[in-house]
Amino acid sequence: MWFSEFKSWYQESWVHKWVSITSIAFVMQYAVETFGWFTTLDIEGKLHTYVALKNFREWPIGDVPAFFTYAFLHYGFHHFILGAIMLYFSGHMLKTFWTDAQVNRLFILGILTSGMAFFGSTLFISGNGTLMGVSGAVFALLFAATRISPQMPVYLFGILRIPLWSISLLFLLVSIAGLDGLNSGGNIAHMGGALTGWLLAKQPQLLFPRLKSKRKKSAAHLRVVRNSNEMELDAVLDKIGKVGYDALTQKEKAFLAEYGKQK
Repeated sequence: MWFSEFKSWYQESWVHKWVSITSIAFVMQYAVETFGWFTTLDIEGKLHTYVALKNFREWPIGDVPAFFTYAFLHYGFHHFILGAIMLYFSGHMLKTFWTDAQVNRLFILGILTSGMAFFGSTLFISGNGTLMGVSGAVFALLFAATRISPQMPVYLFGILRIPLWSISLLFLLVSIAGLDGLNSGGNIAHMGGALTGWLLAKQPQLLFPRLKSKRKKSAAHLRVVRNSNEMELDAVLDKIGKVGYDALTQKEKAFLAEYGKQK
């Protein structure tokens, strides 16, 4: 019974898939590290060397997969649970405006760009050790949603109603303040992910570059006409960016919901 319910939930969206994958990865990490603690095997050290992302000075040459796999290791339960919760809510907030596939691609891109931001910083800043965790990619989702609808209401603890921009600003300020701390590399990764989401927020089509046709082009000039749904979507997104989601009419909210189902 529970398995069929989980399967249905898992298949609903890429957000649910990534939350599940992150959770399974943490359980596996905890299990193998616990096994290592009871033996003489340095499993934790191997994970940090070959799965987490090392700084430039310690990076095993050719370990390119670590630019992706690092996101699925965590420094403990609190690090994992905060990342998973933020991933769930940030992903669903962005799905209000984007398709499921676009959210998925931004998440993956956020992993890569936040990892590269960390790695690039270690060329100039010594002391940054190892990068682990999904939070950089989560920042990409969060800041994309924030740029699209900064006034979107967030209910803190289910009671206190605050705008989304205040949450994002708080996380950004905390990351900036931590640049001279022990986790400076992680905070640089946060800002790399945030910048990725902010830049792509109004241009999700860039996540789906059009493939060039293999057919020979006709000599006649072609005029591309956007359909009415795309034009109406642009107008609704512009309105959200200016006055927030709550200011939409019921008809506009219904259009967004219907458009998301079609995609």
